[in-house]
Amino acid sequence: MSAVTVPGMSVRFVLRDPLGETVARDVADGCWVVAEGGAETTVGEGLWALPGLVDAHAHLAAEQLDYEPGDFEGAVLRARQALQAGVTLIIDKGWRDATTIEVARHLPPTERPEIDAAGRIITAEDGYYPGFAIEVGPDRLGAEVAAQAAVGLGWVKLIGDWPHRGVGPVANFDEAQLRLAVEVAETAGARVAIHTMAREVPSLAVAAGVHSIEHGLFLTEDDLATLVGREGMWVPTVGRIEETIAQLGAASSGGRLLSEGLENVRRLLPLAAEAGVVILAGTDLVGSPAGVAEEAIRLGACGLSNRQLVEAVSITGRAATGRSFRFEPGMPADAVLYPVDPIIEPAVLSHPAAVVRMGRML
Repeated sequence: MSAVTVPGMSVRFVLRDPLGETVARDVADGCWVVAEGGAETTVGEGLWALPGLVDAHAHLAAEQLDYEPGDFEGAVLRARQALQAGVTLIIDKGWRDATTIEVARHLPPTERPEIDAAGRIITAEDGYYPGFAIEVGPDRLGAEVAAQAAVGLGWVKLIGDWPHRGVGPVANFDEAQLRLAVEVAETAGARVAIHTMAREVPSLAVAAGVHSIEHGLFLTEDDLATLVGREGMWVPTVGRIEETIAQLGAASSGGRLLSEGLENVRRLLPLAAEAGVVILAGTDLVGSPAGVAEEAIRLGACGLSNRQLVEAVSITGRAATGRSFRFEPGMPADAVLYPVDPIIEPAVLSHPAAVVRMGRML
């Protein structure tokens, strides 16, 4: 097997990660191999490398929160744009249809990031925007989780709570139901993610073993300790929270609740990072996955260190989903190269010098 050819010549990749460790790699069949022999040229010397950025709460099916059926061609475009921006892994948290799954099936891997994805979103009766999610009663929850785990790409998405006029956010599921959903999903080899912006639901979800807490405005310090104990994930989506507050109006009842929750997020994020919680960056339709570096910068503004925010948008997402975050032989030959160390200058995350996907220079 020979080194990758781009274009018409053998190339050796010299990759220095933010820890300062440097390896030389060739590519065979889209994967890294130990460098052997000579090469006509090298790529990466003098640059800093990550295995790619990760958007851990994406919705490729649309470019804004319009609740319409997915746009396949638009989703393809967004996937390609994300790759150009250095995103090599997208975790899509579901839609009203299977648009993202179709993109993963039909768009060649070299033209898009790796994609993990939930299928259709699941909620309780009257527990989300009408007609968008699959609404189930308690007797159908387990069967629907099994069905969506079967068609999804490693994930099932639940709406944990939803506001009702004059009442405020209401829990869609109790702890026993959430525990059932987790057990069914795990049996099928899938993880469960849950949307939650209400006060009591994050703690219910954490206690039930839900794998990823989306938003999680009212998590507690006890919840953080539990998440650490089982390597649970937290995707705060700070940009989405800020944008929703602006849409509702800061003085509205919903705006006040979310503002209180956002302050809790800002208080907890440094504690969570110090404790070892798996914190991930996610766009959630604030911009597109191509802009996930901006969400990482928001996490920094909420108290994460430069190293922590870089990890939240890159290596942590890979490790949390069972992927290697080092340039190990046999792993997909993905790399994003930067002119300076992103830990020193995190703003450079939005401006890669080069992107490599399965050994191909974009």
